[in-house]
Amino acid sequence: MTTTPLWQITARVPLAAIDALVDLFERLGFAGISWLECDDAPPSDSLDDNGFPISSEFVIDGYTATKPDLDFIKGMTQSLSDLLGVPSPTLSLSVVDNTDWLSTCYQSMPARIIGDFYVYGSHIEESPPKGLIPVLVNAATAFGSGEHPTTTGCLTALSAISHDTFPDNLSILDMGCGSGILGIAAKKKWQNATVIAADNDIESVRVTSKNAQKNDATITAIESLGFTNEAVSFFAPYHIVLANILAKPVIALAPDFFKHMHPGGLVILSGLLSRHTDDVTKAYVDAGFTPIEAHNLDDWMTLVFTKP
Repeated sequence: MTTTPLWQITARVPLAAIDALVDLFERLGFAGISWLECDDAPPSDSLDDNGFPISSEFVIDGYTATKPDLDFIKGMTQSLSDLLGVPSPTLSLSVVDNTDWLSTCYQSMPARIIGDFYVYGSHIEESPPKGLIPVLVNAATAFGSGEHPTTTGCLTALSAISHDTFPDNLSILDMGCGSGILGIAAKKKWQNATVIAADNDIESVRVTSKNAQKNDATITAIESLGFTNEAVSFFAPYHIVLANILAKPVIALAPDFFKHMHPGGLVILSGLLSRHTDDVTKAYVDAGFTPIEAHNLDDWMTLVFTKP
């Protein structure tokens, strides 16, 4: 199948110029625009909504099906930089593969055995092995198909929890649910559990609900940024909390997780690199949790804490 290539223009810009450059890219009619904080840049004096310093530099990417005029864009960014009193960004132009990687990954994704769980896509025709918990999740528009080390780490930690530790009628929260894979796996392990899946992305909520139906798993999927939707708090206290997100929101959620967790409950955290371990551990110890496990898989960490 022949695909049309995409042109990608990339610029590294100071925080003070990011809004102006995004607006410029929008006016130029780019089909897609993304921007991310630079991890290797020093922090700025500005704070995000969770009170963490925002990086002083961002990388912005613009995508278009037609080759952009790089000299013209350089002139426009130079003018913007002069007006804002910041250094002019260095721009680069490249061609990127426009393959439908979602479909490609879906067809090539093998079944995986992760602890108690057999994670597979609907293209797998063989029956799940006996003695394992089947979890059907296809590559989709929400994060979490079982391939990433963070998902593997969470499923491994979830597998390690015995039914002797918690009764079957427990409450479980999958915060930042993505595809819903963790909540679905938990529901299939504890079939009488109440499982709540929350995400601030409505697409993730939709995909989670769809995947839950495919797995015959009854899960309540809720659009919520943390605990801002009261429905998430309604089902507390939780015996198990799963959060495979990012370091900053994981740290910010520590007090809320402690508040909404059953004594003796477990919180399983991932989406973290090894360099985040100390900061996350400190935040959870300060919130009242006790660390009990830490697993490193390809420099991605899964941390487990308990509420005394």
